[in-house]
Formats: sequence, C-alpha cells, structure tokens
Amino acid sequence: MYTPRVLVTGAAGRIGQHVVAALAAAGHAVTGLDARAPLSPVAGVRYVTGRLEELTPTDAVFDDVDAVIHLGALMSWNDTEAAAMVDSNVTGTFRLLESVARRPLRRFVFASTGEVYPELTPVYLPIDEHHPRRPTSYYGMTKALGEELVRFYERKHGLPAVTLRFSHVQDPEELLDPESFFSGPRFFLSRRIARERAAGNERSAAALAAHTDGDKDALIAATREDGMPVRMGILAASDMATAVLLALESPRAVGQTLGVGPDEPVDLAELAREMGRRTGLRVAEITVPDTAANYWTLNARARELLGFRPALRYDDMVDRAVTAWAARSA
Repeated sequence: MYTPRVLVTGAAGRIGQHVVAALAAAGHAVTGLDARAPLSPVAGVRYVTGRLEELTPTDAVFDDVDAVIHLGALMSWNDTEAAAMVDSNVTGTFRLLESVARRPLRRFVFASTGEVYPELTPVYLPIDEHHPRRPTSYYGMTKALGEELVRFYERKHGLPAVTLRFSHVQDPEELLDPESFFSGPRFFLSRRIARERAAGNERSAAALAAHTDGDKDALIAATREDGMPVRMGILAASDMATAVLLALESPRAVGQTLGVGPDEPVDLAELAREMGRRTGLRVAEITVPDTAANYWTLNARARELLGFRPALRYDDMVDRAVTAWAARSA
C-alpha cells in the first residue's frame, strides 16, 4: 500500500470527516478542501476553505498532490437550487479535473450517487452498475455529468480514476436525531409534517397530522399503499469512508464504476419499530404513496474488486442511535 499526498474535497462533510481522519491515521499527508471549515478538525490535516468552482490550476492547494478524493458537492432536492448545483457539481468538478489531470496522479476517486439511476424509479431490481442512468433530480443529473467528465479525462489524459456510486449514507447517531437532515423527516412524524407543509403539500400534512396524537416525538412506521415496504439501503458513513480508501489503494479499481452500499436493504418501518421499542417513543403506523422508496442496490463488484465489507450491521447502527438519543435526552 502506497501513502500518497492526498487532496480531499468535501473534507468537512459527513463522509469527508471520516475519510480525512482515516487517511491521517494511516500516515498520509492530507489536505482537506471545503466551502466551510470543519466542526472538528483532525490533527495533522491541512484545511483550506474555498469553493470548487473557483479553483484554478495554479492554486497552492494542488502543490505536491498525487491523489485526489473528490467528495465535495452540493446536494439538494429543491429545484430552485439547480443553478447552484450545476456550479458546484459540474463546473466545480471540471475546474478540479483541469487542475489535476495533467499532473502525475496516482489516483482520482470520484463520489457519484445512486440518484443517477435513479433508485426511486428502478427499471429492474436489484440495481447494479449496468442499470440505465436516467436521473430525474437536478442533483442526479449533475452527478451523471460529473461521471462523464471523469470518463473524458480518463480518455484524454489517462487519468487513473475510479467512480463510486454511493448509496444512502448516514452516521448511525443521526437515525434518532429529529434535527438530522435525512432522518428528521424520515423517522419523526412532526418533521415529516413540517417538510410537507414547507413543500406546499397541505393535504398530505393534514393526513399525517391525524396520527400525531399530540406527540411531537412520535416515530413513523410507513407502508406503501400497494402493501410493499418502504425499503432502502443505509450505509454508515464510516463504512463508506472505508470503501473510499480501498478505491484509493486498490490497483483493480482503476477505470471502474462501482456501487457502494450495505449488503442488504432495510424495511424502514421495521427499523422505526425497533427504535421505538428501544427508546419508548410512540410509533405511528402510516400509509404513504406508492412512489415511496422500495429498492436495493448491489455491492457485489465493490466486494469483489475492493474487498469491501461493511463493518456495521443495522443492529449495530440502532445500538449507536439509541445511545446517542439517550445522551441527548439526558
């Protein structure tokens, strides 16, 4: 295993903070680039605050860099932020590639997403890397364009790149945090109602409000109208960081596009019921439209080519979520 000098974009993010910590612990020289400063800086990491779309090839941030892990991106499902996502995720990726592709890089790791398929409207299940790319969100579209940019620089400049299509990623401690961007509206009824109202879906919000019973902390156990479970894969951020480092190190990764996620999906209603049982929080059984998530993606190629194995099972994630919830409650 070589120890390159690594530039990590998105270093202050959910996955980035785990990646830079693991790289530093392994003895790598790490530069972390992000639009915002990290909440908990990792000792020994050089942090630079800046925006991807403003990069130039002569920026000092590229000095002596021989590997890049490109995690930085703007993610939103709000169509009003489309232009900002194009600036960050497309122009920013172009600026980064222009700045590093002619350097003698050992590896360029690009973080893409399952939204390029997209997972919510699969053509077939389980989803693999050969699934058609038909993004329906601006975020998914910008990531599909990012993939094409990486492939172009592979062809034109021989860039030794690997693209990872991330599944849904969270820190386990977020699962029972009502303020979590992902888990708040996914598991907490009051947060789901607030999100529906913010989107102008008053009818949906009113239907959900009938289940509150005056309990703002009630959890949601959702089933689709067609009787199918609301199901998806959730991977711990620390496990995704492991996959990123394997992609950085493995010779077999070069030129590959690999889906990275958990070994199997989880029924979100079953997960909510278990968290309710462990915490004493009331669980509201609700029915949601057939458009709700019901998919799973394969990690077989990442297991084969990278040796990737998730360390945290769903039981482990619930244990950590409950511990974090108890600490916040205390």
